[in-house]
Amino acid sequence: MKPLASILFTVLLLAGAPIWAQMQDDTGSDMQPPVGSTLIMSDELHSDQTTHTSDFIGKVIVVGQNFHMTCQEMKVYFTTDNKVSKIVATGDVVITQPNRVTHCGHAEYTQENDTFVLTEEPVIYDGKTKVQGTRITINRQTQQMQTDQGRTTVTIQNSDMNQATTTPSNAGGGNLPNK
Repeated sequence: MKPLASILFTVLLLAGAPIWAQMQDDTGSDMQPPVGSTLIMSDELHSDQTTHTSDFIGKVIVVGQNFHMTCQEMKVYFTTDNKVSKIVATGDVVITQPNRVTHCGHAEYTQENDTFVLTEEPVIYDGKTKVQGTRITINRQTQQMQTDQGRTTVTIQNSDMNQATTTPSNAGGGNLPNK
């Protein structure tokens, strides 16, 4: 397999794991990738085999088996053996999965610690709960979430009265609700 094709195959294969946050498809795209793979669409692709990076630029759409992401730009970093080591999405990032959606300006995934860091006004809608903070870190292995570097706001929709209750705090942490 040619190196560029190998890199793209690796991106498509490894990006299929469920990531970040969730909600309804906001692009109107009903395209589904083949089972076990991920579909990435963008206006441009710049791939550099010497730096082990691929840049997806302009109207980036990523569709996996259990997630959907849109952003303006996405940079994927690879190890020397063509495995994804880091993904950086910027510009109107929206990540959706069943019952959850995340909006932010900047999202970074690091494979080494299986962690997402959301910045630039991150907001997570999870069922009837909304979490806002300056910086939100999600550990996929432990399913724990932490906010730091500023004020955190959690809004919980009261299903009985159809009202919201807001609880601010300076920093927070805890388990993510079950999916």
